[in-house]
Amino acid sequence: MSNLSSREKAFIYVIGLLIIIVLGYFFGIRTVNNKRDEYEARLAELNARKAYLDQLMLDNEEVSKEIDALETSIKDVELSFIDNIDTECIEQYLLDTFEDKGCPYLSIAEAEEIECEPILLADGSTSADKLECLRVTLTYSTTDGFNVTQYNLNPDTTALATDPTYQEAIAQQIPMIGSPEIIEAGRVGYDEFVTAVQAIAEENPDCIKVSTIAVEDQAGFMLLTASIDFYGTSLTDRVSEDTSDAAYTSWNGHTNVDTDAGFIGYPYIVTDENSLWYKCVNLDSAVGDLIDRPFAPYWANAAFVTIYNNAGGDIYSLFGMDEEGISAGGGNGAADEGELVPVEVEDQSE
Repeated sequence: MSNLSSREKAFIYVIGLLIIIVLGYFFGIRTVNNKRDEYEARLAELNARKAYLDQLMLDNEEVSKEIDALETSIKDVELSFIDNIDTECIEQYLLDTFEDKGCPYLSIAEAEEIECEPILLADGSTSADKLECLRVTLTYSTTDGFNVTQYNLNPDTTALATDPTYQEAIAQQIPMIGSPEIIEAGRVGYDEFVTAVQAIAEENPDCIKVSTIAVEDQAGFMLLTASIDFYGTSLTDRVSEDTSDAAYTSWNGHTNVDTDAGFIGYPYIVTDENSLWYKCVNLDSAVGDLIDRPFAPYWANAAFVTIYNNAGGDIYSLFGMDEEGISAGGGNGAADEGELVPVEVEDQSE
């Protein structure tokens, strides 16, 4: 190196510096650039992943909103039907409605379950969920615009059979039949019946449907019949909770009611001293006929008719009684001595 000139030494220094620079580029800067490219690619991948997750989050929010909307729709559909069909509650609601609208003279009330078509799924199988329907048929009577009317002892035109002035009380009421006040009031019940049916139809059109209406002309009055369907559901996986307190889904009447010596139906002889019908005798002409008596077997029914007719078709003889009271050898001994008042009851066997 000592033999080299200054120019040559400078040239060698320059060449060495260039070599160092080139080596630094290849082993330093280029490596850094490669790492940078790798990091940028990774960053781009992460940004794409983030964008995907952000979009997925937005999609999930939309799906959640759709699920909430669908759940709300399902609840609305479920709640449009009655969750638990209770015949007593429904009949109470109907009877109250007709009475409130001024049509109280009920003749017949019947309820029956209507079989609905099964629900078919997309694969053709039958769903465990099902539609239920209760049909209540009510028949009301109008007044005839001539006879005295009474509903739930209002007005109270009932005279106690044990009242010494019984016959006199009845005689005082007879002139009320065909009185100007009654004739002027006319026949009542048709318009009130229509109003009641309209109110029921508008109560909840989703689950209450008026099925049929019929009018039958009688001897001076009309029988008005309406069949009303109440729809409910039986669901295996119910979404909603029915907290309805509607009149047709909850009992609003009295409970644990003491009937106060009342009775349902009309016995052959009323021996209950607390009854308004005490000592009254049933003179229904169908008593001696072989009619359907669902509570008794056929042989007992036939035997009763035979015994009754053998007694000459006389209630007193049938029960071992005379017209003055219960004899010592017959009857149940529940009634005190006294006059038994025969009451003619219209034959309704048909």
